[in-house]
Amino acid sequence: MADGDNFYAEDEKQVCQIYSAEDAFTSFVQALLAAFALASLWIKRTQEKPQRKFLTWFLDVSKRAFGACYAHVLNMIISAAIAGNVRGGQTLDDECAWYGIN
Repeated sequence: MADGDNFYAEDEKQVCQIYSAEDAFTSFVQALLAAFALASLWIKRTQEKPQRKFLTWFLDVSKRAFGACYAHVLNMIISAAIAGNVRGGQTLDDECAWYGIN
């Protein structure tokens, strides 16, 4: 295989990013995850017996959703910070790997 046949040049190393404002796919994945989480909470509400008042359910769910969003966003920030500051001979600049580790 000749050097011109490589799909990616050495400088264009592809790495996984948790979120990128320039990449619409990462925004789509984040929105899809949020939709699945909210849908699962709504399905759980429809199945609960006896069903709580909407306000009680909403306040309980919003408390849990806020905590989960806070942990998720903080984990995204930490994984991006770690991936950008790895030093040494070997580097792991894959944000998805650091997100999974966190």
